[in-house]
Parts: sequence; C-alpha cells; structure tokens
Amino acid sequence: MSKPSTVEPTTEGRRRLRRLVERSKRTSGVQFPPAFLRDDSLSTTPPLANMLRGGRGGEVKLKLYLTMTMLAARPPHDIRSIPARTWAEVLALPDPEVNGARRVADALNWLQQSRLIRLDSRQGMPKDVTLLSPSGTGTAYSWRGAWYVRVPLGFWQNEWIYRLSGTAVGFLLVLRDMRSNRAETDPPWLTTTQKQRYGFSDDTWTRATKELQDHGLLVIRRRPQGKEFDHRRLRNSYWIDIDRLDQPNEPAAQES
Repeated sequence: MSKPSTVEPTTEGRRRLRRLVERSKRTSGVQFPPAFLRDDSLSTTPPLANMLRGGRGGEVKLKLYLTMTMLAARPPHDIRSIPARTWAEVLALPDPEVNGARRVADALNWLQQSRLIRLDSRQGMPKDVTLLSPSGTGTAYSWRGAWYVRVPLGFWQNEWIYRLSGTAVGFLLVLRDMRSNRAETDPPWLTTTQKQRYGFSDDTWTRATKELQDHGLLVIRRRPQGKEFDHRRLRNSYWIDIDRLDQPNEPAAQES
C-alpha cells in the first residue's frame, strides 16, 4: 500500500472536511469537463497537468481546487471568508497556522494566475473565491456538456483525499476520461498520442497507475487488440473502480 501523501488529519481537520461536504448540499459527485483534463490539439498543457507540476505544491493546488469546486456547487459558485489556515487544516498540511496557510495562499494565487478562480479582497477578511471555467479560459464557471468526469462525494466523505497523492488523484480523473464513449466491456488502453493529450511523462504515468493499483482503484490487464484473423498485439487495458471511492477507505484485497 502506498503511504499517505500528507500527515494524518487532525480531529478538527476531519470535522471541518465533513462540514464542507454538508455545506455544499451536494447529493452526487463533482463534475469536470474534458478541457480541464486534456488538450486534443496537443498545442497546450491542460490545466490538470499544469497544476500538478511542482511536486508537493501541485498536490496542494489540485486538492484545494477540487475541494473548492465541491463546495461552490451553486451559482455564483463563490466561497466567502474561509481563512487559509482553515483550508490548510482541512487538507492536513503540517503547521496549518503558518507554513500550511502560506502554502494554501500560494496555491490560491497560482489558481488565480491560471484563470481558474478569481480572488476578491475585503478589508480585514479572508479573500473571497469565485470559481471560473475549469478549462482555464477565465470565463464564467460552467461544466455542462455531452461528457464530463465525475468525482464521487466519497472522495471527501471517506477521506480518500488524505490517502491518495495529488498525481494519483489526477490520474484517476484521466483514466475515467479515457472511458468516454466506451462500453464497460471495452476498456481503454494507452497510446503515445493519448498520453500527449493529458500532458504527463511516462514516468508519471507509471508511478500514478501503480499507486492506484495499490489502493484497489485500478486493475490493469493484458488484452489482445485487433480482429480475429489479424496479427493481435497485447496491450494493457485499464479498469477504474470509481465506486470504491464511495466505500470506506480500507486496504484493498490484492488480486492473485
């Protein structure tokens, strides 16, 4: 099993996380459009991959952004007066009063510079946050479309946010996106072009998929591709068990 990506949350941090889920009044998961995950033109780095660059700082950006999106469920998709130290405690960052709060402030500034959120200052109060388009265009927040990737509420309710690294969380979204227009009996496989759409290196793919396997969220199988009488190549197929996020976070049984 992969080690937790952060220190263990405090009792208060867990309580605050549960309170944020309740405050969102969501009854289902959180949706993200394809433009957040990939660039089919291969001309730019998509927001998700761009966010995860920079090591642990990338993890803070992604988990903070996902949690803010979960919370700001309804128009005008804004969040008022949550201090950076509170976000740091929710995300189980060490030293939430000082260093943790600074890391959150850095992440908020980066998200604003990347045109994913807008920050508004009020004298003597924490900055208000307004979500912008997940595609990074700086336009008003919207996710609706023919296809989107859903993060179940169990990601927060069952504390997977504390167990998975930022990169593993990102790849969970990517592999779900790759299921677009595919039947359950036709799992996706990776090609060089697919990897380029998402903007991650081969090494990052390898580490992230291994972590997801260790947590029982991903099964990789070797399957033949091609028609019956053609030369058939064996390729890795990727099965994501997204429903596991809605189950208590316990060690997964390993396949034999």
